[in-house]
Amino acid sequence: MNNFHIYEEVGRGKFSVVYKGRKKKSIDYVAVKSIEKNRRKKVLNEVRIFHSLKNRHILKFYNWYETRNHLWIIFEYCAGGDLFQLIEQDKKLPEETIEKFGRDLAQGLYYLHTNSIIYADLKPSNVLMNEYNTLKLCDFGLSKKLTDLTQKQTDEDASKPKSGTPYYMAPELFADDGVYSFYSDMWALGCVLYELATGKPPFAATGLKDLIQEIAEKETPQVEGFSPLFNDLIKRLLEKDPVKRIYWEHLRKHPFWAKEIN
Repeated sequence: MNNFHIYEEVGRGKFSVVYKGRKKKSIDYVAVKSIEKNRRKKVLNEVRIFHSLKNRHILKFYNWYETRNHLWIIFEYCAGGDLFQLIEQDKKLPEETIEKFGRDLAQGLYYLHTNSIIYADLKPSNVLMNEYNTLKLCDFGLSKKLTDLTQKQTDEDASKPKSGTPYYMAPELFADDGVYSFYSDMWALGCVLYELATGKPPFAATGLKDLIQEIAEKETPQVEGFSPLFNDLIKRLLEKDPVKRIYWEHLRKHPFWAKEIN
């Protein structure tokens, strides 16, 4: 960590703080994430996933360090902040902007899925924006490579309490045997697009029990003032049955997009 100057805090999570930094004797600005050492397993998983990724919609990973009290990850610096901050400030975005942002999110997610990676934590605070308004997925601590998933691991995952943010978790994840999948990533994409349009997640009960019941049973509300194409896309992403949920074959060609996702 002696190679970097650390400046102001630019973000904060439950177990981490992100600072703006600069590599010494250069004009290269970076994001420096400081993480509590008891999160070592999650950090090592994130670093392992990041090493294999190279895409314009995935945050660039540079290096990681371990000091006496903390773990540190060095990423590219995104001056635009995250989508959570944007939603807090603007509340609702126009459909044209959501089409552009949704395309970026879908392209990043498509890249992960074609590389056999389940993201498992898509939410506004995990989507950063650079100075060119390009969205980038970050935080791969919960992500999983399909090549690492044996049946034993899948059974163990099903028996553990689910990690993640309930507002963006698909209904099947709340079942006793529920596990993250490409299809649960699709549900989370629908939640984020809906929130960009309305300023709040599609299911937003305050208590966890009521929230889970809403996610499992409540029909997805229509977004007033938005096109039938947008509402059709949201409805198909937020399909309760994962087997019937829209997937890449149809999502990439959905008429909401100005051109096919690739």
